[in-house]
Amino acid sequence: MYYAKSKPDVLTIAEHTSDVVAAVQCLVKSYGNEISFFTPKDFELIEIAALYHDLGKYSDSFQNVIRASIDKVQKRITESNYPHNYLSTAIIPYGELKRIYSKEEAEIVVLTVGFHHERDIQPKEDIILRFHHDYMAKHVKTIQQEIKLPFDVPEKVNRYSVKTVCNRQSIISRFEQTNWYKYILVKGLLQRADHAASAKRKGEDISCYVEEDVESDVAQRTKTYLENNYTLRPLQHFTYNNQHKNIVLIAQTGSGKTEAALLWIGKKKGFITLPLRVSLNAMYDRIRGDNGIHFKSTGLLHSAALDHLLNAENEVDSFEQSVVLTDHTRLLAKKLTLSTIDQLFKFPLLYRGFETELATLAYSKVVIDEIQAYDAHIVAILIRGLEMIHQLGGQWMIMTATLPEIFLDELKNKGLLDEQTLVETMLIPDDREQHKEMPRRHRIQLCTTFEDAIHQISTFAKTSKVLIVVNTVKQALSVYDRLTEELQGNELHLLHSQFTQKDRSPKEQEIKEFAQLNNTTPGVWVTTQIVEASLDVDFDYLFTEAATPDALFQRFGRCNRKGMRFNGETPTTPNVFIFTDLNEVSGLETIYERAIVENGLEKLSSFDGELIGELEKTEIVAQTFSKKELVGTDYLQKFEQANKELENMRAFELKKEEAQKILRDIQSCLLVPGQKNYEIVMKLIERYEHIPKAIDPVKKSKLRKKLRLQIEQYTISVNQRRLKFTAENEHYSVGTFNHRDFSHIRYSTDVLYSEQRGLELKLDEKFDNFY
Repeated sequence: MYYAKSKPDVLTIAEHTSDVVAAVQCLVKSYGNEISFFTPKDFELIEIAALYHDLGKYSDSFQNVIRASIDKVQKRITESNYPHNYLSTAIIPYGELKRIYSKEEAEIVVLTVGFHHERDIQPKEDIILRFHHDYMAKHVKTIQQEIKLPFDVPEKVNRYSVKTVCNRQSIISRFEQTNWYKYILVKGLLQRADHAASAKRKGEDISCYVEEDVESDVAQRTKTYLENNYTLRPLQHFTYNNQHKNIVLIAQTGSGKTEAALLWIGKKKGFITLPLRVSLNAMYDRIRGDNGIHFKSTGLLHSAALDHLLNAENEVDSFEQSVVLTDHTRLLAKKLTLSTIDQLFKFPLLYRGFETELATLAYSKVVIDEIQAYDAHIVAILIRGLEMIHQLGGQWMIMTATLPEIFLDELKNKGLLDEQTLVETMLIPDDREQHKEMPRRHRIQLCTTFEDAIHQISTFAKTSKVLIVVNTVKQALSVYDRLTEELQGNELHLLHSQFTQKDRSPKEQEIKEFAQLNNTTPGVWVTTQIVEASLDVDFDYLFTEAATPDALFQRFGRCNRKGMRFNGETPTTPNVFIFTDLNEVSGLETIYERAIVENGLEKLSSFDGELIGELEKTEIVAQTFSKKELVGTDYLQKFEQANKELENMRAFELKKEEAQKILRDIQSCLLVPGQKNYEIVMKLIERYEHIPKAIDPVKKSKLRKKLRLQIEQYTISVNQRRLKFTAENEHYSVGTFNHRDFSHIRYSTDVLYSEQRGLELKLDEKFDNFY
């Protein structure tokens, strides 16, 4: 027996190859007609690559390793091993391929097989030749008997194929654009098929691991839901009637953009991205839930998705079912996927393996929601990603409440605003006489400092719901302490990012329940900007530190959100208060650039004491973030530099983890804070360590995954420099858990942590960028 896999089930090479070919055929049947770039001949290339991709596993060196794993014996492996994907290329009949296809297409097949796994070790011709001679050549007859190949397998190595795999960069550099795109699609779809085949259990149907519910129509399901419960709004009619177009849609918060996106996706495979996981969680519950649209083939793709599924009410029946849901989503098999950008938009960085995501998006529709919430560097990556999707025939939509002019200019520069793209601003008119559904919601007042507003906050807190948004955790704690003295027993709450996951989730649920129209309890919530785009809350009054106008208007959307506060009338006195003394405002330069904040405040000054409508908000953001007004700012420099770097990006230099780190802008580590949390985590690690070795491997994997999730509930993401600064200056002890699977998690029993206030570390201004 020649084995390919030892888990989740033991499979022979022939069995696994058959599964991969079946997965390729499933992809072609499901969405092959959606890939406008491809011809039937191109699909043949993927199937040929599937047949040859794992033949290197017939080598004695690989079989010795996998048999030791299957037999669970710790025997010494005398022969060295070499990546099977490189060895597979030695058998590919380059000359036969070139007679039927073009030279470039033969090279595409070889490179697809050779790099369907991306390795740190690069292929070397002499090593491939030696391994083929010593460990592979003797198995040629067996390969021909077990695998139904389109060509005979010669005993001699195919040197042209080996030379090709050893010179990927130089070969790809001379590809014309058409062949470069073809390579991306062939390799990306083979990787999809291989991942699906590796995940499925023996005897299961491959299709649910490749593409689920191909015939389902999310637009029709959404339309039926809306017609049964509401009426379609103009922007929803617009997206439904323009499913064949790419769209840039500017529409205000609360106007039904999510449903508009679903109506645009139609019957195609769809992806929707949002900046924050909690926003995606809420959208997922609404789309998939029995009381919502009830579209079950919806997946949630972010680093804590499994945790949300386990906590969601009536979502799944078991931990095992939750794992299956998240696994299928990670395989990109869901009809509709809700994702953070770090999971989906790594491909513009051309990391090793980027083809999987891009090939999938080539036949899908992708929605970028709230693009203005990302920093300049990330937006440059997103727009570059849309350009690549556009070139391969995929469709895209940008939805946002406000759109910086500089982003629109870049879309135009990249040729994305062509005849297939519509740019529309669709704001619900705020003329109360004509349109009762959405009056002007916000009357603003500029005030100097928080201290100037204390009395007013105290007065409002007795009868109304008050939201205070500040820019940093340090400021949130300061404001919370000041109000604790002032409010004297009135309801007061605190929410920021520096709570453990266990403590933060109930707070997020509590603020959502508190700030609804049917809840009449008065009180005050002090938060950081995590509330901006993440929580569906509706307060009577908002007090906020100055920030850039895009961030400010997101905060406005948490106040009188539906225009139904103040008995549904236009507010006659200010309900939004902005602290404008920039010497007192936190987070300038570390979070918001001072020059942009000043520019935005200058534009807002003409509305002091006045109502401000949605059109004025969009115009202020567009102008403030125009190239003309950004001249000399770090923001513009960062945006332009990122675009230059992306244009000159060399393929295959970054690892997947490195690309993901760039998108997450990771400078943080996981910290278990305080003695109590440390003791709990140590007990969980002990349980993890003492799972019986004889237990079924699949069950053991699930138990470990469950315990890892429990451990992460007691962690906080903390800036590494901030933690180091605190330890050095306060003599705090910071350690790392002495276990291989948890060595990335740090702990400190010295730091101050409480369920009420969260984590408190000594702060230096240059590290004070937490919210």
